[in-house]
Amino acid sequence: MNTTEMIKRNNERRELLNKENLKVYEDAMIYIRLNARSEYATESILLELLEHLIEAQQHGKSAQDVFGDDLHAYCDALIADIPRQSKQSWLLDILRYTTLLFSTLFAVYTVVQLLSYFIPSLKTESISLLPFVVIIGLSGITILVVLYALKASIFGTKTWFILGIGVYLIAIGGYVYSTILFKGIWTVPINFWSCLAVTIVMFLLHQWFKRLSNKADLKLSRN
Repeated sequence: MNTTEMIKRNNERRELLNKENLKVYEDAMIYIRLNARSEYATESILLELLEHLIEAQQHGKSAQDVFGDDLHAYCDALIADIPRQSKQSWLLDILRYTTLLFSTLFAVYTVVQLLSYFIPSLKTESISLLPFVVIIGLSGITILVVLYALKASIFGTKTWFILGIGVYLIAIGGYVYSTILFKGIWTVPINFWSCLAVTIVMFLLHQWFKRLSNKADLKLSRN
């Protein structure tokens, strides 16, 4: 199975767990996935762990019987055995999420341009390129903080989760403010068709980078 197939099977098989075991397993799953490790190897271990827990549950055992009293330490031990994500895969993931971000942004612009045919006040003739430079920097910092906050909140205080949400909202506010601050600077003309074209191109690039990243990750796991 490839990575996508393993994730799909994991989603299906998790439905066999009872409420208590599901909560424990999903905490472990999220914590392990948030580490910079090979995605293929990570999903292989998570699926194997799930099957082991399902079998134990069928014999009347709980997640605590399988993982022990210290789930945090158990997960850290598993993570230590998973190979780190390769630099090639890491770089491709950055490109993958950057193009997805731009695809999403221009999808919004496309919708606005379409609506402007019916609501003339929404018409925008040009956009500044500087806010996109700002959002690249903000998104990188935001992703790192949010991922760390999510990871820390699983076995620790929920304060980290609140901090992550706060940073995310600040990043959105920073982008909106930059569109106002840099209005009229480094502008390029836009219309419905140009926005639609950029959206499609960015989405296709996202899919391409995703395939390349999966190939690089699979190659690492098989070495």
